[in-house]
Amino acid sequence: MRIAYVITDVDFYEDTRDAASMVAALQEQGAEVDRFARVPPQWYADGPPVGRYDLALAHVLVEEVVAFGATMRAATLLEAAGVPLVNPVAAMAASSDKLLTHAVWAAAGLPQPRVWSLADRETWPAPGRALVLKPALGDGARYISVVRDLDEAREVEAQWRVDEASGGHRRGASMLQELVEEPTVLRLYATPTATSLVYEKHREPGDIVSHGTVYARAYEAAPDLAELTQRMVASLGGGLMGVDVLVDASGRHLALEANAPFGFDVTDPEQARWAARAVVDLGRRLGRARSA
Repeated sequence: MRIAYVITDVDFYEDTRDAASMVAALQEQGAEVDRFARVPPQWYADGPPVGRYDLALAHVLVEEVVAFGATMRAATLLEAAGVPLVNPVAAMAASSDKLLTHAVWAAAGLPQPRVWSLADRETWPAPGRALVLKPALGDGARYISVVRDLDEAREVEAQWRVDEASGGHRRGASMLQELVEEPTVLRLYATPTATSLVYEKHREPGDIVSHGTVYARAYEAAPDLAELTQRMVASLGGGLMGVDVLVDASGRHLALEANAPFGFDVTDPEQARWAARAVVDLGRRLGRARSA
């Protein structure tokens, strides 16, 4: 099996060793891997060598989705030319905008914190209660605030726009989200039919943001949690995503976020191995379907 692996080559990501670890994990599963950070120049004239690839794995950052950056263009070209993507372009777009993600999950009936678009609000949607203000685009741990009324929310939003205008990260739409008090924060990797170990993120009491690469413990997912993560991915049209789930004080599981750029934490090599097995299994199933 030959896989086209699309991932940025900027210095920051090279230093994380994510790409190297994923390539090694795929090779352990017997796959041949060609890595791309952008469309090779000759493809513009000749098109990609479609018959060369059984599958394309695209790790496209949110910033590149919204700007139609180099990796997003490469993924789009491969898919348009007939190469199956682990996460189709539509799934990457749907998971890149958190407000859109929650709308998809609402349509699918998934349990999740309630969300509202700040732009659409004339009154505070949760009288007497604080809410989380977060941008629809970007890393889910960036720029999160707890706000208590529309004036406070719009004051924070105005600061975002000033930063954007001076070259800061694009935030997209501003969203208000139900505040879940003192949750347990879980990171899992899932396909529509399988779920990885649960990685429980470290969070200090009172903190809104957990530590994304520090895990308090890892364990098998209970059946209801596994089912939720698989539905989170399937409803977005994805093949393999990293998903975050909140557990509230009553033990209820709530869908929080999905990432088609399913970056894994290389401090636990099993994450890469699990993802690689899922990718290769998908490629084999697609190959059998084509043969049939």
